Amino acid sequence: MVSGVMNNGNQEPSPAAPAVTSARASRLAALPDELSRLKRELLQAEVRLAKARATVTGAEIDIKVLNTRLKAFAK
Repeated sequence: MVSGVMNNGNQEPSPAAPAVTSARASRLAALPDELSRLKRELLQAEVRLAKARATVTGAEIDIKVLNTRLKAFAK
């Protein structure tokens, strides 16, 4: 007969294990929120870029129109 404690596979976790699991679980739970926030910020940046491009295009058209009017006036 072997002396000592029998190992039947039911080991109790160390006291630090629940804290580690809890920390990991909270990080994993925060991932969807972080992903949603990043997607929303990216979309907002894309909208700002589109608006800026529209403003630039509008300014370029204004410059062309004003240059044409100036040339016509100078003749």
